[in-house]
Order: sequence, then C-alpha cells, then structure tokens
Amino acid sequence: MKKEVKLSKSKWLVEPGCVVLVTSGTMEKANVMTFSWQTPVNTADPCLILLVISHARYSYELIKQNRQLVINVPGEQLLEQVHFVGVVTGREIDKFKESGLTPVPAKIVEPPLIIECAGHLECRVAEIFEMQTHDLLICEVVRALAEEDLFDGKWIPEKFHTLHYLRGNKYGLMTRTIQAEGRK
Repeated sequence: MKKEVKLSKSKWLVEPGCVVLVTSGTMEKANVMTFSWQTPVNTADPCLILLVISHARYSYELIKQNRQLVINVPGEQLLEQVHFVGVVTGREIDKFKESGLTPVPAKIVEPPLIIECAGHLECRVAEIFEMQTHDLLICEVVRALAEEDLFDGKWIPEKFHTLHYLRGNKYGLMTRTIQAEGRK
C-alpha cells in the first residue's frame, strides 16, 4: 500500500539522483520516457523538480499540451523496462504495451502513474526555460506517494534499490545506507 508523502519531503523520492520514468499525455494517449537528468531545486513548499528534456522528444510534445507529468521511481526489478522505454520513441509504438508497464490514473494530474513503480510525484510544469537543444522544466510537485515499507522519509536501500544511469546500457544500484561519523 502506498502512503501520502508530505510535499515538503517529496524531494527525497528522487534523491539521490536516481533514474526516473516520466509519464506524459493523458490516460487515453499516454507516453513514458526514461530520465536521468533531474534534480530537486526547491525542497520547501512547493517542492520543485528540474527536468532536462530534448526538444526532439515525443514526451515533450505531450508535456507541452497540458503542462503536466508524473515522475515515477522504478527499482532494480524494472531495469529492462527502464532501459527499453529510454531507447525507443512513443511516436511509433505504445511503450506501455510493449514494455509491460501498467498505467493507472493519477489523482490530480492527467498523465498516469506506473503501478509497478514504488514512488510517484504528480507534477504541474510551473516554468520552462528554453535552451539550445534541451529545455529546463521546473515542475511543481502537487502530490507525492511512496510504498510505505520502502520509504521512511528516504528510500531504504536495503529494501529498495534505485537505479542510477551510468552510460549506454549500464546502471548502478544503491544497495545500502552508510553514515558519516562527522568531525570529532
């Protein structure tokens, strides 16, 4: 069962820099895209997440239509799906059908959640900064959810392994928590 996450704490769903699956469009015409260029830029209320997206992406066309998206947090068990939806375009295929990922309605925004993911950030695009080949999307988190047994204010890496993009078809995993002793 998923629990509501306070919006002021929702940045911890995407820290530290894990690969995410961004859904765009609507339930009737949805797409999913793999992102590794994302970061929280405001951790208070509202929580703001920065996404970097190419002008050429089909997902970007859909995002611009309703200025909404969902950031979904996959784990290790979704590695093949994460990689697949990151290397094909939704212009030509239904990525949900081909990858086996399941779209389900979000509560606040039009794009769907991905039920297999452990966390979700429903977002509205607050601002777009146009750049040369990629634009910067400032996304306001309007709802955040996480699997309660995997998230206790932060992901629990001993239970849930977030994916971290390295290059090509290589990914890293976060598998354990370590603690700094601090200065003595």
